[in-house]
Amino acid sequence: MSVFILAAMLVLQDAEAPPATADTDIPLVEEAVADVTPAPLATDAATLITEFDTAYAQWGDLIAEMAARKARDRYIRDLLLSRISRADLDPGARTEIIEATGDTFNAVDEGNTAWAISLLDEFDFAALVSEQPTLAADIAALIQHGDISAQRRLLDLVEPFALAGGFNGGRYALLYDRVAVAEDRPQRYGSQFRCENGEQVYPPIEDPDMVDERRATLGLEPLAVYQARTNQFYGSSCSE
Repeated sequence: MSVFILAAMLVLQDAEAPPATADTDIPLVEEAVADVTPAPLATDAATLITEFDTAYAQWGDLIAEMAARKARDRYIRDLLLSRISRADLDPGARTEIIEATGDTFNAVDEGNTAWAISLLDEFDFAALVSEQPTLAADIAALIQHGDISAQRRLLDLVEPFALAGGFNGGRYALLYDRVAVAEDRPQRYGSQFRCENGEQVYPPIEDPDMVDERRATLGLEPLAVYQARTNQFYGSSCSE
């Protein structure tokens, strides 16, 4: 897939993905919920200050690193999109710009992906989802640029939480469909498309009559609305 498609799809996918679930919304195993009454939240200053300090010491550096990586990633994509989306470009300029900036995109993507994959070994992903759901979703977004083995590993970790409503539904849908298309299987949520002969083509969808229902369970808009936005973004054609 071209750098242009990757850059553009990030814009569309950010709109597609709903906000990450709040910490207190993470579901527990049903049997545990039935038998255990949650402890009341602390209300005294000393306990809350300790919680603040502990959370900052545990996650502050990691979240700062993620923020820096996301900011650089977004910056270079905005730089590219602001140029190749213009209607007054010289003939062939869009392709030339994309080719010339490809090395920069590859270096940023590869560095971010390798860093995110390393976090799967360093941290308990279940703890990340429970304690830092936004961070977990951001890690998933970076690994989606990785090879299929990394994406499959992440999908296996994410899926139980996503289907239970405890993980960003948009990120899960994108990940599931990317893995499915890479493995030559029908996508489930219709989030993936590719360019063929300058036109947008959507790979086959599993049980297409049920796709909107599946998308709704993840908090996503109907497929026709999503596809209309991609068509509006690209117009009648797209770059290979």
